[in-house]
Amino acid sequence: MRPDNEATVGERIAYYRKRQGITQEVLCGLVGGRTTEWLRQIENGKREVDELSTIVAVAEALKIPSSALLPGPFRATAKRKDSLGTARTVVPAIEAAMMRYNGIASLAGVPDRAPVAPEHLRARVEKAFLCSQTERWSEMAPIVPDMIADAWHLVHAAENDEQRRAATKLQALVYRVTSGMLDRLGEPHLPWVAAERSMHAAEESDDRLLIAGGAWRLAVVLRHAGRLAESTDAPVTAADALRPHLDSPQSYSMYGSLMLKGAVGAATLGDHRAARDYFDEAARAAEVIGDRNDFWLAFGPTNVAIHRVWLDLELGDPTAAIAQADNVPYDNLPEELSERRTSHLITVAWAHYLRRHDREAVDALNLAKLSAPEQLLFTGRVHSMLRGMLRRERRSIKGDLRRLADFVGVAA
Repeated sequence: MRPDNEATVGERIAYYRKRQGITQEVLCGLVGGRTTEWLRQIENGKREVDELSTIVAVAEALKIPSSALLPGPFRATAKRKDSLGTARTVVPAIEAAMMRYNGIASLAGVPDRAPVAPEHLRARVEKAFLCSQTERWSEMAPIVPDMIADAWHLVHAAENDEQRRAATKLQALVYRVTSGMLDRLGEPHLPWVAAERSMHAAEESDDRLLIAGGAWRLAVVLRHAGRLAESTDAPVTAADALRPHLDSPQSYSMYGSLMLKGAVGAATLGDHRAARDYFDEAARAAEVIGDRNDFWLAFGPTNVAIHRVWLDLELGDPTAAIAQADNVPYDNLPEELSERRTSHLITVAWAHYLRRHDREAVDALNLAKLSAPEQLLFTGRVHSMLRGMLRRERRSIKGDLRRLADFVGVAA
């Protein structure tokens, strides 16, 4: 039977391996450097795949896209039925707005709609990004359809080039934040459409930094779709184009953020040298400007330190990641950057989980829940951790673990 959304990486590997008639011994030989006992433990759920690059290698050996093996270390479907789980119910309205206000909307007889003042749309864009950075998707989702409509009408009501460029800048931001939300909610195709529209609007605005921001968002969508080589090339190419124009804190923020995305992609592809080079370049940019939140990228030394922990983990060293986590001043992050804080805590929890430190993993997840509860609902890695810890449930954490599982919607 085909694996469902709740299937683990190991269950997915077993499914595709057996469907192709490949034995565990043959698959280990194709991957290289792995024993049949390692694969047996992965498929039986007794061991976790601790590197995304390993998943990529297994997928290549099975000649399937890596996304087929990913239940979602990135995202999951929320099971809650209360107000925290309502964001997905608005997705059809967002999709309808995206279809209605597309590139040929003017030819389709879209009814007249009075254009809003640019400052009114800008205020809602800022609210949407704030919701994004605090993972309040159920608060953000209802305002998205009108933002899409108003951005389209603002562009088409422009009376001169200056007004049109200003309007397309807002439209690029509307679609960028929309793509991020749809991606987090686990939509398979809409994030692509929104990311491409964001990039198109940015190009229409002729704003170099906004175009680079579009490349940053596209890199995230590509990565989550399993297009790992492209998810590395896109931000690195954009950073290369931006390098001669590093003349402001905003440009350094964008450049450093793109370099971090390049490091993430290179690490996943197993190119450790490139990952370190890109990361070091990002660190140098962060030293120049300090912690900032230009273009809602939260770039600076603290975000670089958060990525350093992730990088150690992705490069296969959860012990180093745990040690490095002590150097991250995540408590210094302002409340509006709770997504960064929570992402870091989930990474720390995953590192402890891989080391079978279940008490520490649960403690980190509880701290994450205090910071941005909806982020736990839509992060597949959290679901995977909770299911794994429930399978090896230990008496000392039984109550805390089951409360977390109940909150997220993972069956005990």
